[in-house]
Amino acid sequence: MQLQMKKEELKLDEKCIFCKIIKGDIPCAKIFENSKVFAFLDIAPANKGHALIVTKNHYETLLDIPDEELNDLMLGAKKIARAMSSALASEGYNILMNNRKVAGQLVFHAHLHIIPRFTNDRISLNWDHKKYKDKEIDEFKEKIKSFL
Repeated sequence: MQLQMKKEELKLDEKCIFCKIIKGDIPCAKIFENSKVFAFLDIAPANKGHALIVTKNHYETLLDIPDEELNDLMLGAKKIARAMSSALASEGYNILMNNRKVAGQLVFHAHLHIIPRFTNDRISLNWDHKKYKDKEIDEFKEKIKSFL
């Protein structure tokens, strides 16, 4: 049983920094790898131990990832969150994904951030809460449901 796909079989983008990491052209602090995903520590972490998990194939956003590979990505994230929580004795964790520039995506290769959390770590993921007017929530519900 072969554990890793041959590198030439991967769909990589030669300009992508994460693809270069996967190929081994750029060093990283790798913490996990299987045939579909690759995880390493973020070099500019929100907290020490902050990891990134990426699909080995190059996809830009969540919507581009085939379902089977998305499943592998989430199972890998679960494995890393469990190991991180035990190893670091973190009190919680965030799993985040930024999709497209407006949402804060800086590297255009689909990836999840897994961030260990501690009391008083001064990381804020809060936002200004908006309110729906009158029956506006129903309008948004129907718009979204029409595309499902």
